[in-house]
Amino acid sequence: MKLVVVGGVAAGASVAARTRRLDEFAEIIVFEKSGNVSFANCGLPYHIGEIIKDRSRLLLQTPESLRESLDIDVRVSCEVTAIDPQAHTVTVRNLVTGAEYTETWDKLALCPGSSPVRPPLPGIDNPDVMVLRNIEDMDQIKAKVDAIVADPNAAKHAVVIGAGYIGLEMAENLHDRGLAVEIVEMADQIMPPLDKELSIPMENYLRAHGIALHLATAAAAFTNSRDGQLTVELTSGRFLKTSLVIMSAGVRPNTQLAVDAGLELGPMGGIKVDTHMLTSHPEIWAAGDVVEVENTVLGGPAIIPLAGPANREARVAAESICGRDTVYESTQGTSIVKVFDMVAGGTGATEKQLKAAGIPFLRAHVHPSGHAGYYPGTAQMDIKCLFSPDDGKILGAQITGFDGVDKRLDVMATAIRLGATVQDLEKLELAYAPPFSSAKDPVNMVGFVASNILSGDLDPWYSTDYPENCVGARIIDVRGPSEFDIWHIPGAENVPLGTLRQAQADWDRDTPIRLYCAIGFRSYLAHRSLVQRGFTDVKMLVGGSQTFRAWHAVAPEDVPDPLVPITSYAEEQSLRDAGALPEAEVVGTGIEIDLDCTGLACPGPIMALQSKMAELNPGDDVIAHVSDIGFRLDAPAWAAKNGHDVLDLKPEGPGIVARIRKGGAVAAGGGATLNPVAARLKDKKSFVVFSGDFDKVLAGFIIANGAVAMGDEVSMFFTFWGLNALRRADAPPVDKPLMDQAFAKMMPAGPDKMKLSQMNMLGGGTAMIKKIMRDNKVPSLPELIKSAQDAGVRLVACTMTMDLLGLTEEELIDGVEFGGVAMFLGEANESNANLFI
Repeated sequence: MKLVVVGGVAAGASVAARTRRLDEFAEIIVFEKSGNVSFANCGLPYHIGEIIKDRSRLLLQTPESLRESLDIDVRVSCEVTAIDPQAHTVTVRNLVTGAEYTETWDKLALCPGSSPVRPPLPGIDNPDVMVLRNIEDMDQIKAKVDAIVADPNAAKHAVVIGAGYIGLEMAENLHDRGLAVEIVEMADQIMPPLDKELSIPMENYLRAHGIALHLATAAAAFTNSRDGQLTVELTSGRFLKTSLVIMSAGVRPNTQLAVDAGLELGPMGGIKVDTHMLTSHPEIWAAGDVVEVENTVLGGPAIIPLAGPANREARVAAESICGRDTVYESTQGTSIVKVFDMVAGGTGATEKQLKAAGIPFLRAHVHPSGHAGYYPGTAQMDIKCLFSPDDGKILGAQITGFDGVDKRLDVMATAIRLGATVQDLEKLELAYAPPFSSAKDPVNMVGFVASNILSGDLDPWYSTDYPENCVGARIIDVRGPSEFDIWHIPGAENVPLGTLRQAQADWDRDTPIRLYCAIGFRSYLAHRSLVQRGFTDVKMLVGGSQTFRAWHAVAPEDVPDPLVPITSYAEEQSLRDAGALPEAEVVGTGIEIDLDCTGLACPGPIMALQSKMAELNPGDDVIAHVSDIGFRLDAPAWAAKNGHDVLDLKPEGPGIVARIRKGGAVAAGGGATLNPVAARLKDKKSFVVFSGDFDKVLAGFIIANGAVAMGDEVSMFFTFWGLNALRRADAPPVDKPLMDQAFAKMMPAGPDKMKLSQMNMLGGGTAMIKKIMRDNKVPSLPELIKSAQDAGVRLVACTMTMDLLGLTEEELIDGVEFGGVAMFLGEANESNANLFI
């Protein structure tokens, strides 16, 4: 038998190697278009980032090693340009010499893989717009990055197009080389293969490391500016100047050879194969990224370009070529990615896919630690499990976290492959010792929660269905008062779990109750108590406020901007140490207390901090080490409410480290307590713009422009209907829920669409006022807004109200900042006048 394999790397090299192990006497030839036949494709970003320093370690096999060990004839830099199925020949072009020849075959294996998507955009052929698919690509990108790093005049900046796994790995490695990185993603989330609420923690983590995200937008063009920099124009209207662009917008199967040879393609556009990886031709097999396979959970054909399935498909193809009856059943799409210290992955179907396929499902969310919380080095993970409401069969699972994510994902992948149910997860006996797990492993916990839902012991409500699922119901928050004060669902009542039994005595048993807590455990206890006391409509929020806040992307109202890159604090301190910046005005006492809160889940870190602060004096510092990533949202709000100062907040392994100073600091060399009010007041004006009426907003901007002209600092905080003054008239289309779309249509789309508060007269009065303004050369409202921005007036959009009204960043004018109540109150505390419009 003479076997010709088209393509090397994962599938092609595996077909050839397995065939040799089964047939010692076969003649095997492999044609590989690139210069390397077998390399670690998934390791390429890490050589660019110099994590893998030795390039040769990525070369798994060479033509010489395959010839020596397996007697395989490997011909690199040789492209197969045509297949003749009747004559059993392939046409080959030597890419080094240009020579063409034909090669005969008895059996043929097509493993040409896939190619990166390069959309036909203006400037896409710019040499600084690169893709990463093979060793040659890696070498070119690394040489470019090396040159940027070495050139003192080069902009240390890169743009990554696409926030899939390769895009995120490239972002991390470019960041590690010292480049500022911005990611552009067409979807409204990173990692589109995961459901949105699972991607939010990693989005926040990326921003915490200084990586900027541009979501729900795409690259529109690439141009070179006069200074030689590459400019990326986005569909949102923004322009990003950079030195390097990495295109990571997905891949498409290389099917042209198959099409030209008359082989049948499947409905997804890949080569159609049977369970033996045999194509429509009886002597041609195919494997790897180019084929369509059965989806394990959804059924039907799918193209799932992953290295693991490619190798298994190749093994089946080789065994079929050698006469064995081995079958390839399906691919479930198990994948995982690490970005800095955070890990995310999934297996099976996502919620989006199940909905699209019309498959009914239920959900369980849990937030356990990677191992026993009392043993150092763990952090909380987020696990989502999707399962059948009929029999509990597991349909999919997704996990984000730090330690132990991979092994839990592997258990869930195994369970799906074996057709297990959530009840089976309860019964699994998994390895336990404090450094590795808890007595109730996170996988067991998923099984417990899901089984409770199936049995009716737990009646769920979900974040995705809010607020419709809470209409007419009492929302009861059973967390403690301090947690409730930091953040709570609008309209919720705080009834701590310990007081619930007394509080419910006079409640109406037939009024719907919607319970929630931080992660679901306390609300589950409350649910069981109320149900057994005769309440007829009680549901608990699955995953608690942690899942709710991830899905709705909300932060505590008092956090000024939870997504400011935390690394900037460290950079600022370095500048202070070097004398490049003056020391902070408030000087501490010099007392520093190290507080280890690792392993504590919310509200543990806040409670430990509260207790420690009570022991300290004003001006003392607490350096808190926290593994709960949510602490970066809660710490500023807690500190603001208690009069403390967050001096430093930055990533530390799987969590963060925060330096918090107790309020009432002591002046350096003095002993007298600083008067914070007297120290803060400045020639500064702060506005709250609540109204969406044309005349009121106009008056506000007239006053603001006047104040800034007199030398005052001015900040304007826009909330509720006032946000309409900041809306773009030419806002790009944004995919959002129907309720948000309805809100948008009912509200004025920008200052030109606003109406008078009095005498509007169906728009006639507004038109009259605008004409009088033009006649008297009074600037229009859009002109006043622009002049205010040009003069340095800060325009701040309330993020909570944006969420409530369904407004997105892309729909507001450029230059707007985003913050919450704490940002405004901070400005107000330093102002000598505050105005409410």
